[in-house]
Amino acid sequence: MLTRRQFFKLIATFLGSAFATACARTIGVPTASDPTAIPTATVTASSTATVTATSTTTATPTFTRALTSSPTPTRTATATPRLADFVTVRGDQFFYRDARFPINGFNYYPRLHPWKTFNIGEWEPDITEKEMKIAASLGANNVRMFVDFNYSLVGSIIQAPFDVNALVPNQNYLANVREFLEIAARLNLKVQFTLFDSMSWNLYQPENFWIVETYLRTLIPMFANDPRIMCWDLQNEPDRAIRTLGANIVIPFFQRVSKLIRQLDPRQLQTIGWIDRARAQYFSDLDPYLDFWCFHFYDQAANLPDLVKFYKTRTTKPVLLQEFGLPTGPAFDNSNTEADQAAHYTSVLTTLDENKMCGSVFWCLNDYPIGLAGNPPIQTDHPENHFGVLRLDYSEKPVTRVLRSFWLR
Repeated sequence: MLTRRQFFKLIATFLGSAFATACARTIGVPTASDPTAIPTATVTASSTATVTATSTTTATPTFTRALTSSPTPTRTATATPRLADFVTVRGDQFFYRDARFPINGFNYYPRLHPWKTFNIGEWEPDITEKEMKIAASLGANNVRMFVDFNYSLVGSIIQAPFDVNALVPNQNYLANVREFLEIAARLNLKVQFTLFDSMSWNLYQPENFWIVETYLRTLIPMFANDPRIMCWDLQNEPDRAIRTLGANIVIPFFQRVSKLIRQLDPRQLQTIGWIDRARAQYFSDLDPYLDFWCFHFYDQAANLPDLVKFYKTRTTKPVLLQEFGLPTGPAFDNSNTEADQAAHYTSVLTTLDENKMCGSVFWCLNDYPIGLAGNPPIQTDHPENHFGVLRLDYSEKPVTRVLRSFWLR
C-alpha cells in the first residue's frame, strides 16, 4: 500500500555510529525486570568526549561540558484547571466536560510554511489564525501539530562544535508554540502535539536516551497540566524505524519516553501515530503506556471497513483515524478530481460513523505551492501539494461541504 510518507526522503542521520560510543552516559539502562526504567542522573553528569560524524567529509567536533539542570520552566497554564476541562477516555470514546467528544480534526501546516510552522523567522500567527478560523467553521474541534526536534533545539547538534546546551528546546520556538495554543483556544480547538518529528534514528538507541531525556525535561513541564492540549503523540509514523532498527530497539524507546512524560505530565493523554496495521502486533507491549491508538490510512476507501474491524478486535481503547486524505492533483498512479476527493471523504466518514469510531483527523487543511511541501521540500509538483481541503487562494474545495454535513449535524 502506497502512503503519503513513502515519497519523503529519509532525514539524514546526524549522529554517526561513533557518537553512540563517544557520548554514552552512565544512565539507568532498562533491565529485564524493569524495561522502562528512567535514568535520573543524566543532568548532573560531567563528561569529556570526542564525537566523529561519518560521511563523505569527516568532521571531528569535541566538547567538554558539564550537564546542569535547567531552571524550572514557567508553565503555560496559570489557573488550576478542572478535570472536566481535559479530554479524557472512557471505554472506546473521548469525553470532554462530561459529554462524548467525537474528534473532528485536521492536520495543520501553514500554507506558506509547511513542516516549518514554529521555526524562528517563519512563524506567522496572524496567518495561522486566519487559516484555522476556516477549519473551525467546518466544525473542527481538534488540530494536530508537529514539534520538529531539530528546529526546536537551542542550537544545532549536527554541526561542530557539539554543545550540550543545544539539547534543550529554544525558548523562542516554544513561545511560538504557546502562541499557537492561545489561537487554538480562541477557536475552541483542542491540540494534539506530535513530538520528535525529523529525529535521527540513532536516538532510539538506549545509550543515547540521555539526549531525549534532557530535551523532554525542559519541554514537557512548560506545557504540563494544560487542558488546551488533548494529547502528546509520541511520534509520527515510527513504522519504518521498526523495520530498519527492529522492534527490540524502537518499542522500549517508546516505553521509556511514555513513562518519562507520564512522570512530568500525568494529566495529558498519550498515543503514537502508526501507518501500518502490522504494528498492532505491539499492542500488548504498549497498551499499558498509551491511552488510545491511532492509525493512518491512504488506501482505497473500500478497504477501510475491514481495517476498522481489525483494530476493534485488538483493543478496547479508542482507535482514532489520525490521518487520511486524497490529493486533487498529480496522484500516485493517476490524477484525482475534487469530486473524487469529496466522494472519498464521504465514504471514509460514513464507515467511521457506522462503526461508532471515536473520530478522525484529515490530511490536511491547505494545499501548498510547489517547492514547499515535504520534509525535505519536494521541488516538483507532487501529490503532497494537493491534499488540502482549501485551494491556494483559500477557496473551499467541494469536500468542505462533506465535512460540514458530518461535523455540523
